Amino acid sequence: MEKKWHFPSNSGGELTGFNNGALDQFKGQRLSSTVRELIQNSLDAPKIDDKAPIGVKFRIYKVDSREVPEITFIKNHLVGCRETAERQKIAKAVKFYDHALKSIAERQIKVLAVHDYNSKGLTGNQDDDFGAWSALVKGTGLSQKPSGSLGSFGHGSKAPFSLSDIRTVFYLSHIQLQGRTELRFQGKSILQSHQLEGVVGRTQGTGYYGWSTDSNCSALIDDDVPEWAK
Repeated sequence: MEKKWHFPSNSGGELTGFNNGALDQFKGQRLSSTVRELIQNSLDAPKIDDKAPIGVKFRIYKVDSREVPEITFIKNHLVGCRETAERQKIAKAVKFYDHALKSIAERQIKVLAVHDYNSKGLTGNQDDDFGAWSALVKGTGLSQKPSGSLGSFGHGSKAPFSLSDIRTVFYLSHIQLQGRTELRFQGKSILQSHQLEGVVGRTQGTGYYGWSTDSNCSALIDDDVPEWAK
């Protein structure tokens, strides 16, 4: 295994294009939609202390591009997507990837960090098909919120991707697992099916950053979590 971006092979299945309905629904209101959806997700999460409120903090800061391979190593996939979009003659997609590549080439990369407090975090085992972690990080149209929660259809989780210059989000969560606290980190990028130089076949449109093999990509745990994310 190695730490890298992994876009699974589509294995001859459906090709995913640049247009994405889940992201397009936030077009024109990307910032307000992202803020609303993130706060709602935190409010719907189980609390650690039922008597205390949930807190949410938004912060914009810059990281040195030389210290964030988790971000910059997505370059090969952005290049592959751009080449695919160019062959498909989708001008808006080519423009997006040009801007994305320029963004990660900057010496300082701007990051929006959103922290919540007094929630139990993204609970659940990584390999399960249920639980908060699976629903948010690996799921599409999947929600594990109580039935009475607002926004319980799983679509709002895509709002932050619409705000990102590279359609990429990193998840960091402290959770209680088998009697101990675990720190869990994983990246997720929603791009499109593409080809990589020297690799046979096309990928799926969504990829992940973490401990990667040919068939899986799992989260980084505890000491393996990068310092900039902490």
